Amino acid sequence: MSLTAGFVSIVNTRLEINALDGHESQALAHFSLPRPLPMRLESFIEHFLYQLSLPEEIVGYAFPIVEKFFYHISQYNIHKVVFTALALTYKFFTDLSVTNSCLEKIGLLKAGELRKLELTILEEIDWRIEYKNIEPVIERLLEAGKIQDIQIDEIEDSEGFEDDETDFTEYGSNSSFSELGAFFMN
Repeated sequence: MSLTAGFVSIVNTRLEINALDGHESQALAHFSLPRPLPMRLESFIEHFLYQLSLPEEIVGYAFPIVEKFFYHISQYNIHKVVFTALALTYKFFTDLSVTNSCLEKIGLLKAGELRKLELTILEEIDWRIEYKNIEPVIERLLEAGKIQDIQIDEIEDSEGFEDDETDFTEYGSNSSFSELGAFFMN
């Protein structure tokens, strides 16, 4: 039950709705990829937080920016929209941020692309980012994360899934696993 799980749950719900509507936005044309990024959004966010050693609360502050684009997001642009919102939030709360070139490497962007994406987002939201009343947003994300955890638990229970730590692969236990053993037969 984390902020990231709640964030991803709400965004995925919106992505499903937008996929049914089937309209593409010109406002986010710079953000669209030819194919969806194969990385899960939750892993993408966690990677950003890990690389910059940031607290998860940054996700709560980035959510209002992403929320303003809910009617325009698709599976082709969501990673770039979320990354740009996280980068803007990071820069807002940091006195000495890393360079855009470092951020672009973290976000899998091309050189110079982050500046264009930030400018596009800031122009679309009229250069206004409000963090005055963030507590309800964080509570909403936490609640969505709890609901997501409950749904996952129900699915696992209905499938008879057991979290067994003694699960062995065909190569033996993790303690006896050799990376080379996966490639060479005995």
